[in-house]
Amino acid sequence: MRCTTPWTAFGLMSAALFLVMGAAPADTFVEGTVLGDGEEPLAGAALQLFEEATGRERYAAVTRQDGAFVLPGVRTGTYRLVVTHLGYATHTEHLTVASEESIRLRIRLSSLAMENEEVVVVSNRARKQLTPITFTNITSRELALRPAMKDLPAHLATLPSITHYSENGNDMGYVHLRMRGFGQRRVAVSINGIPQNDPEEHNVYWINFFDLQGAIEDIQIQRGAGASFYGSTGIGGAVNIVATPYKSEPYAKFEGAVGTYSTQRITLEANSGLLNGRYIAFARYSGLTSDGYRDWSWSKFWRFFAGVTRYGRQHTLTLQAFGGPQRDGLAFAGIPKAANKGTYIDEYGIEHTRQSNPSAATKDEEWFHQPQIQLLHDWQVRPEVTLHQTLFLVRGVGHFDFGGTFRSADYLRLPDGFRNLTAEERGLPLYISAPDVQLLFRAALDQWQVGWLPRVRYSHSMGETTIGAEARLHRSLSWGRTQEATGVPSNLVGADNDVRVYSFRAEKVVTSLYGSHLLHVAERLAVQGDVQVTWRRHRLYDEAFFGNSFEVPYLFLNPRLGVTVNPGRLVSGYASVALANREPRMSSLYEGEEAGAGFLPHFSLSEAGAYNYDAPFVRPEQLLDVEIGSQVTRRRFRVAANVFWMDFRDEIVPSGGLDQFGVPRTGNAGKTRHTGLEAEMAVRLASGLDLQANGTISWNQFLHFMEYVTLPDGSIGASDRTGNPIAGFPSHMANIGLTYQRRALIVRATAMYAGTQYIDNAFGRDSAGTPRDELKVDPYMLAGLSVHYSFPIRSQLNGLSLSADVNNVLNQRVLLFGNVGFGTPQFFPAATRHMMFTLRYVIDPARR
Repeated sequence: MRCTTPWTAFGLMSAALFLVMGAAPADTFVEGTVLGDGEEPLAGAALQLFEEATGRERYAAVTRQDGAFVLPGVRTGTYRLVVTHLGYATHTEHLTVASEESIRLRIRLSSLAMENEEVVVVSNRARKQLTPITFTNITSRELALRPAMKDLPAHLATLPSITHYSENGNDMGYVHLRMRGFGQRRVAVSINGIPQNDPEEHNVYWINFFDLQGAIEDIQIQRGAGASFYGSTGIGGAVNIVATPYKSEPYAKFEGAVGTYSTQRITLEANSGLLNGRYIAFARYSGLTSDGYRDWSWSKFWRFFAGVTRYGRQHTLTLQAFGGPQRDGLAFAGIPKAANKGTYIDEYGIEHTRQSNPSAATKDEEWFHQPQIQLLHDWQVRPEVTLHQTLFLVRGVGHFDFGGTFRSADYLRLPDGFRNLTAEERGLPLYISAPDVQLLFRAALDQWQVGWLPRVRYSHSMGETTIGAEARLHRSLSWGRTQEATGVPSNLVGADNDVRVYSFRAEKVVTSLYGSHLLHVAERLAVQGDVQVTWRRHRLYDEAFFGNSFEVPYLFLNPRLGVTVNPGRLVSGYASVALANREPRMSSLYEGEEAGAGFLPHFSLSEAGAYNYDAPFVRPEQLLDVEIGSQVTRRRFRVAANVFWMDFRDEIVPSGGLDQFGVPRTGNAGKTRHTGLEAEMAVRLASGLDLQANGTISWNQFLHFMEYVTLPDGSIGASDRTGNPIAGFPSHMANIGLTYQRRALIVRATAMYAGTQYIDNAFGRDSAGTPRDELKVDPYMLAGLSVHYSFPIRSQLNGLSLSADVNNVLNQRVLLFGNVGFGTPQFFPAATRHMMFTLRYVIDPARR
């Protein structure tokens, strides 16, 4: 399926926006140096200039290794300068730019207990001591010090109420994030405001933007309902990533890394600096290969990020693209729990270890490429009015090849006389009916998505008002065929014959309008109200063989109201209440890949026996979320705590096994509730020594849920789950980190903990009500250690830095997650002790 029309339209829109921009020259340079308590230069300090009249951020920069910075092209006017750095108190001063002469500043920051400070302030993100939302930030500098061996979900798992698990064991490849126990399908993830959740299935494939860390400025994690107005509704929360890595000074960087499991990584990066007072270009290329911890869990990734930003008097325009092809050995099935402690031989005589991977026997693998193009436009219409708009295109093409003998002759459309099988035998898996057959099945996906996300912000003396919209179109083609085989007719195999077993197209349309109003009703009280109206529609069409076709629309109103007491002060508090609605994913309505196995559309039948597409079995889930929190900040410590009360009707929960890709099938639970307490703290213990910690205690229960399950005799029975804990939700989570920094040396030790997780909804009991240890994930703790050293600026090795990262330092045999899949409980292990060594070299002319 070709995508000529969206690409052409996107190109025309890009050209039109370039023509709109004014050709204004740069005005004044604001430059200087940021120093610490001991007059040492501070690298990575973030500087922002806000217009006094509107409060809008107009200019930003980050200091170099020598603490120097440049804010180019600053227009005349009065500004508020804000300087932040991890571990130091925020510096604020007023600045008047009255001429075209450069302004030179020398700024000294006072040390403070380490905390995650904001680097970027944009209109759709929360602000500390002001926005009534539960959230945490992680800065680009903090991210740069995290182990290079891990993907983003593993880094985010050090923050409150977040856990993760890795299919291949060593946090590369397919890594999954869970927030407050909610899977990433129910967490809204965005990059520069652009939704990353798959429109049809709501999942987030972090593997598609592996290595994005090198281009990230800031990540904000918002916990709770309605945390995102774009894309999939944030039920568990939202992850907002800002990836605009353009710096005013030129530099080039090389990075190489080697590690356990034959892991190798190389990165090349270059930034042009400000050209002609208007342009900055950035490019990054990286490649990674790894064998993975588990058998046949290898990865081969190639990644690029390239873009250019143009600055004008009223317009800022950024055009950028990122992505890259990937190949990897699939490891979507887990291991038996008994294999975690040693070799385990199951009832079929198959040997399992904690590194075993069922996909290794059939050499299952994936090839996929999903690049993105983003066009970001900011227009200062008037001093108090700003227009932000984003255009984007996402194009994904690839396939998954996996062993197919679990399929039947009927599913694979083998001829009627194949092996003279009886009608009953034709419905059995080939490994039973024709055990000598070897077969590799290909599931292919061809998809694209385009969207426009505009918003207007009006700043006034009492606060600010934002109005925004969303328009997105996603289309996909899914098909499957026998790719390689022995023992079946050759005319049914391979690309040349292209005999497909299933084929169907799907479409998702999303349109939304939202408004947000922040009002300072008094000096010590701010009120914020948000509302979103969203219409979205699932559509399935052009299905071969079975002819199913349907459209299911959804219309939701998602409001939120919150108050902040003592906004902007060292002691502040907030409270909010939100209502969020979220539609089921496409496969909850119909699994087109499984039609050949007898799966039917999940809709009620009319009296005439026709499907009633207005009555799908899986209904939208509805959440009422109440959040109350407070924060205290002092020179040497920061403490924040909050409680949440999340009341669901028709919560979509795992219920019904896994699909062919190892993804849990889901259904509605009538009434559920999630309540909890979250706390985080940062303390400066001594000069250069900081402690960070966070913890969560939660209760996640079914208040009313009748689950229909397959009984031992093969019949379907109803089981009352009322009062049981919900599968996949740990009741306890905690993280602790200790960071020591002295000049160019940084040492960081971390530990993460999660309590018991049940992998089914029966409270870890079998059909007879007997507790079974293999139906739960035991509590675990994982410890890590990182050492980073940068050679001094005045040394001959200036620009060189070395890092050593060790994960699972205590060499624990940990299981991170589990579910009941393919008929048996399965678990995903964390790799035992492994490490990576990284060398970085930065060429920065300003430091020479």
